[in-house]
Amino acid sequence: MNQFTFDCTQLDRWDFVKQPPVPIPSGRSRKPLSESEVSDLDAALRLGEIFHVSPLIKTAKELIGIARPPKPAVTVRPPSKGTLVSSPLVIKFSTSSELTAALAVAASAGAVIGVLGSAGIYASTVREVGVFFTAGAGIFFNSPGAGIGGELTFIAGTPIDFSGPYFGISISAGSGVAGGVTFLFSPTLPLGMPLVLTFMGVAFNVSAVTPTRFPVTVAVEVTDTFIKGVRF
Repeated sequence: MNQFTFDCTQLDRWDFVKQPPVPIPSGRSRKPLSESEVSDLDAALRLGEIFHVSPLIKTAKELIGIARPPKPAVTVRPPSKGTLVSSPLVIKFSTSSELTAALAVAASAGAVIGVLGSAGIYASTVREVGVFFTAGAGIFFNSPGAGIGGELTFIAGTPIDFSGPYFGISISAGSGVAGGVTFLFSPTLPLGMPLVLTFMGVAFNVSAVTPTRFPVTVAVEVTDTFIKGVRF
């Protein structure tokens, strides 16, 4: 991967005004991986490819490659004025040049109000890899249902930006097998009015789902992510 771009220029039709950017914190320090540990990690992934353990092995190998130089160029293309305002909501856009990606098994279940969670691995251009766990709840605009599948997430930021609380807006379609995308926003704490959210990235999901009355599901989610990582 040489280039990754979040293109938000189509949001220019929204009403927005100039506001100062939300500061993006730098990555926290980690214990670095030794050369032998890096070699062992690569060897384990190559072994999985040889024995065709799962197509996810190849995806995991590509993801971990993000944490090794040369790092991909990360571009966020915000609307022309950089901020979207619709009182009492202010949406800003990440200004980080770092990229964090995650691969997970994700599950959800709900009837109007539901729960969701995911767990997997992540890698970042700050030369960090690790594991994470996400738990949350949401409001699901569809008939009762449940699903489990794979999820691939991209965040314009460091692992510390990836962790912590998030708001998400998810749209998925399909019955039996569904594909969806979630737009991820980091809240500025402490919460206040107007509510300030920073667009950080997206998550793509393919899941086996229970049949529902309507093929399209829209959800508003609140999650919290915990990470444990080491640096190369």
